[in-house]
Amino acid sequence: MKTVIYLDVLLLVNFLVAYLLLQAAGVLTSQHAPFVRMLLGSACAAASALILFAPELAYPAQLAYKLATALAITALTFGWRDPLRLAAAACWYAALNILLAGLVFLVIFETGTTLLQTGNLAVYLRISPLLLLGLSGLCCSAIEAGLRFFRRRPARQETVGLEFELCGTRIHLRAALDTGCHLTDPITCMPVLVVSLADAGSRLPPEIRQYLTGWFAGSEQTAPPAGAQLRLIPCSTATQRSLLPGFAVQGIGLITPNGVLQLGRTAIAFAPESFGDAQYEAFYGSDFL
Repeated sequence: MKTVIYLDVLLLVNFLVAYLLLQAAGVLTSQHAPFVRMLLGSACAAASALILFAPELAYPAQLAYKLATALAITALTFGWRDPLRLAAAACWYAALNILLAGLVFLVIFETGTTLLQTGNLAVYLRISPLLLLGLSGLCCSAIEAGLRFFRRRPARQETVGLEFELCGTRIHLRAALDTGCHLTDPITCMPVLVVSLADAGSRLPPEIRQYLTGWFAGSEQTAPPAGAQLRLIPCSTATQRSLLPGFAVQGIGLITPNGVLQLGRTAIAFAPESFGDAQYEAFYGSDFL
């Protein structure tokens, strides 16, 4: 028995299915592609199905073609500036294709149809295009429903009032808990407070603010202001390692309704960027208080 394949139907159905699956891959990787890029990626996916008509290739070549087209489709859709996010989108797109293929085979087993055409790891199944699109929509709907159901509510931000003295100036800040903050003073080995220069700069002594601004601007460093003891705090993030400038301070106190509770912390570190919330200007770790 021969299966007649209609090229226009094959391309159109693959285009629409790819559009839905790319939308789902974008949701899973927190990426949003412009409409034009979605069309380009879907068109690339539809064109990649034409390998079905090519002579049978060796299995390594078939696998390489599938991997290359998956990367090309997701790169056209979401861009390639971030290799990790591109790889995540490609993996999710491939996984969703496999899930959709499993649903189609389930329909075939239930209906008993034998109209199946394969070639170079491409599969053509003679089922209703509307049914195939419906199954694609079912995959996307299941993903959206699952994300909405399992999405965690944002944790309530815990903030505290802190005070310390720097160069003879008493400074009051609001600090938020960051469980991923584990910076320590290399001299005392005690946890330090991380202060945003952008958010708290107006509260700092002018000489300290000027010194830190020059530090982050990369200008030639001079001696720290009189009365300030410079500390270099090692900082490691997911993307880089650096040294944050900091200073020894005359104790850090926790502001409570009953007065100021001295914590015994003796150093603070400064970060150049804003923390993006007007409710606090500093971070402290779970081992700070």
